Amino acid sequence: MIAASEVWDWIAFIDAGDTLSADATFRVERAIADHPEWQVIYSDEDSLTADGEHVNPHCKPDFNIDYLRSLPYVGGLLVIRRDLFLELGGFDPAADGAEDYDLVLRAWERVGDAGIGHIAEVLYHRRQGGGHCLLSVQEILAASKAALERHLRRLNIAAEVLPGPFPPATRVRYPLTSTPVVSIVIPTRNQLPMLQRCVESVIEKTRYPHYEILIVDNDSDEPEAVKYLELLAAQEESFGGRLRVIRHPGAFNFSAMNNRAVDLARGEYILLLNNDTAVLHEDWLDEMVSQALRPEVGIVGAKLLFPDGRIQHAGVILGLCGPAEHPFIGQPAEYRGYFGRAMLTQNLSAVTGACLLISKALYQAVGGLDEHDFRVSYNDVDLCLKVREQGKKIVFTPWAILLHEGSASQRGGVENKPNPEKEKRFAGEKMAFYRKWLPQLAFDPAYNRHLSLAGSGFLLEDQAALTWDPAWRPRPRILVHPADREGCGEYRIIAPMRALQRAGRVQGWETMRIFEPAEMERFSPESIVVQRQMEWPQIEALERHKALSRVFRVFEIDDLITNLPVKSLHKAHIHKDIAKRFRKAAGLCNRLVVATEPLAEAYRGFSDEVRIQPNCIEDAIWGGLSPRRRGDSKPRVGWAGGIGHTGDLELVADVVRDLSSEVHWVFFGLCPDALKPYVQEFHPGVPLAQYPAKLASLDLDLAIAPLEDNPFNEAKSHLRLLEYGILGYPVVCSDIFPYQGDYPVWRVANRYRDWIKTIREVLADRETLASAGDVLREYVRKHWLLESRLDDWLGAWLP
Repeated sequence: MIAASEVWDWIAFIDAGDTLSADATFRVERAIADHPEWQVIYSDEDSLTADGEHVNPHCKPDFNIDYLRSLPYVGGLLVIRRDLFLELGGFDPAADGAEDYDLVLRAWERVGDAGIGHIAEVLYHRRQGGGHCLLSVQEILAASKAALERHLRRLNIAAEVLPGPFPPATRVRYPLTSTPVVSIVIPTRNQLPMLQRCVESVIEKTRYPHYEILIVDNDSDEPEAVKYLELLAAQEESFGGRLRVIRHPGAFNFSAMNNRAVDLARGEYILLLNNDTAVLHEDWLDEMVSQALRPEVGIVGAKLLFPDGRIQHAGVILGLCGPAEHPFIGQPAEYRGYFGRAMLTQNLSAVTGACLLISKALYQAVGGLDEHDFRVSYNDVDLCLKVREQGKKIVFTPWAILLHEGSASQRGGVENKPNPEKEKRFAGEKMAFYRKWLPQLAFDPAYNRHLSLAGSGFLLEDQAALTWDPAWRPRPRILVHPADREGCGEYRIIAPMRALQRAGRVQGWETMRIFEPAEMERFSPESIVVQRQMEWPQIEALERHKALSRVFRVFEIDDLITNLPVKSLHKAHIHKDIAKRFRKAAGLCNRLVVATEPLAEAYRGFSDEVRIQPNCIEDAIWGGLSPRRRGDSKPRVGWAGGIGHTGDLELVADVVRDLSSEVHWVFFGLCPDALKPYVQEFHPGVPLAQYPAKLASLDLDLAIAPLEDNPFNEAKSHLRLLEYGILGYPVVCSDIFPYQGDYPVWRVANRYRDWIKTIREVLADRETLASAGDVLREYVRKHWLLESRLDDWLGAWLP
């Protein structure tokens, strides 16, 4: 135990043999400075194997009292204010073996939820097989149970502590101190077999004594369903008023149906229940009401299983797979989940409305289900979030288990077949939910930012940028989306971001995955750069970014994609409506960035602002490459390019043929069959990462860069000159716009006699030719190194 010296304001406890991360003290210091209300702090943790491997990361929720009562999850690094530690009397000797668990419980009793902070970073590494505790596992479990029992007694809660589904988990069974009337509201339309099963299972299997059933019918028209509802309505008196049929005609509005029933309900509590559910165990409502009677609880949700026994609902995670989703869907009923999260009572941000208990007074105080913005979708999650805003807890209990088909109630007889109107309605409700709750969706306190919002939930995030501390922003945050991982994406997006990161100029992230709104909110960049994003899902993502985020949007393109050459092999694969798509996408952005002046002129009307950012060459990749000058009897003359350059090669086909006896032709990437008899050396294309070294290995005495004279090529950049030049290759090139200017190269008209004459002349003096290559290399290094022009790239990408 560490003595509480007077010179310390805070005390940190770790177990012998365990270690802290390198940044642990920095993170804790920041947390103390940023959160003066915190008096106890805990962090995420993992395990450290004997050979130094980090395993089993535990990415914990923010403080969660019901989860803590189910599992002593805080663990690991525990930091507490010295004065609070002394005020609590330090560790309790009676809690030996569970002293830290006992301390956290007692601290919470004093400072509440707001006083206990969570640092969502793995700062603590628990050594596997470590620890020097002399107590047995059973003694430690008993000490934990006793600490929890003392905690409940101090709060005057006459609850029973039972073993949980696995050690060291526990179940706190709260007393049913009263049995207020519960109004069970079941919306329906047709679907007689499910409705009948639901109603009869409630009546036959519910032990709880005081409830009524309100069936809300929305224009059922199937004869058997109509007959059943009329029969129930006729027997209302025989049920003693405990079962009523409420007619709710008109357009399907799930929220309005429930609200209507709540207005007519006689119960003190409301149980929203879908008609495709069924009761499985007689104590289900006892468990839910016992939780709801706790004064701090606003809503209670149950565990729901598909008919085959797999999990349908074990809570809702905000931002998961869109606005919100259930984790663990499809897992076996006994699936433990991430550190017990599928099997333990806990506080969540939301539970499903398929089986949801709330007091009538609270339901009405927050406005019930939203009939306007969320007629069918997201109304239950919206209700939970409104209740949370009132300071009430949302409790998920796995000890109330029902069957649930899944979404059938909200489909009814009118929602079961997709059509454009319903798709439009769903999209509108989804967007309305994002607009209302987006900041909360990104950072669900019952989740963790190191856990992914994609997939089935509770999976580690593989996009590191989405895990970054939202408050720690030492540099501008930029998100970039390359169109590909070939030349275009590399030179215009990937390489500039790499160089900016290496120079410490940005907190940047490069990915080809489109982030959902909650993910974008997690990262919250100042700027997003999208390259050639013209598929409709990509355009729809831009629309969402514009509608939901203040992010500055940059559209990037470096080809005249609206006017491909007739000979281009890509022309057949381009969308016929590419100009429409491009104009739409660029118009959704604040700025259009292009590589050349002709592109800027061609696309001037596509965006309010068009900026030219020329291509550069990355010194870190190219600068260390040093081709040899072989001094062969025949000079090595080369060309590099791909299938998009077929038309360019046709310009010099006769030149290649007629010089084949005078030079050693070296082609890299593409060599048409007609030229193969005249090319002495052909190198197939290589992966992009190998391209610079491969180009350097050609050891050329002269490189040629023919460009067909057409609008597409006029708008191209000088990139090929930069690639040749950084390697010291002298260049003969076409005299068209991309290669014009002060580059020290030989420019020729696209005529046979000019090409062949110039090549022969420059090859006549090999020493002068080599010097020309050196001059070009120095020119490129002086003017066009990426690392020297990072301010230009930042200017193009940031607002």
